[in-house]
Amino acid sequence: MQISDANQITTGNRSEHVRDVFEDAKHYLRSRGVDVMFRTETVRCLAARLDWKRLLDIGCGDGSISLQLLTPESHMTLLDLSASMVALAKEKIPQTLTNNVIVHNENFMTVLLDSAPFDLVITVGVLAHVDSPDTFLAKIRQNLRPGGNLIIEFTDSRHLVGRVGRFMGLLKEIVAPPKYQTNKVCYTDLVPLFEKHHLELVSKFRYSRIPLPGLDKIISNGLHYWLTRLIFNHCGNNTNASLGNEYICLLTAK
Repeated sequence: MQISDANQITTGNRSEHVRDVFEDAKHYLRSRGVDVMFRTETVRCLAARLDWKRLLDIGCGDGSISLQLLTPESHMTLLDLSASMVALAKEKIPQTLTNNVIVHNENFMTVLLDSAPFDLVITVGVLAHVDSPDTFLAKIRQNLRPGGNLIIEFTDSRHLVGRVGRFMGLLKEIVAPPKYQTNKVCYTDLVPLFEKHHLELVSKFRYSRIPLPGLDKIISNGLHYWLTRLIFNHCGNNTNASLGNEYICLLTAK
């Protein structure tokens, strides 16, 4: 396992603010427990359909989503701005497979990666925090082999559930102003960008957490997950998809 330090490499105030937000890794993971469960399950389901050996995870967090896919025959590059997240990811790497994993505590837009393209790129919960979704997708495509796959997750800010979330977020910002404004992305805006960068949509899974304020204070993440799963099922049989503002898309590089 190789670790590279990003303290002198990340550029721009936005990257520093993003890093600061995710440094309290355990708090973030607790607050997004339902999302982590859905994302972990869905990525596992989608990756099982694919033929890959080399994987890049951009914004790997604590490694839960990608490290579940690690085998003696595969190689992974994990990347995250947060040193706290990277530390948690390192702890999850099986000792027998440390040589199969490279970890970068760096900004994807400036990191120097292996020149060989990847078979599979995973990026979950990152689009809202990048400087430009367009240039971000362009660099992903540069690092993805033709015929390779991208699994990307994002929140549709224009969906009704997304609008409710934004309204609640605005109320919170009155008390605690954000360090930076996240990107308000939506599916209809991203489709042309996928096409621009020769990424063909194969499938998508949609879900949303139950949008009741304070629900996470009275029920566990596990119960919230199963209630949500009753509504949306899983990526092999996505029910009531139109109600979901969270998208997990599988794309193929043309």
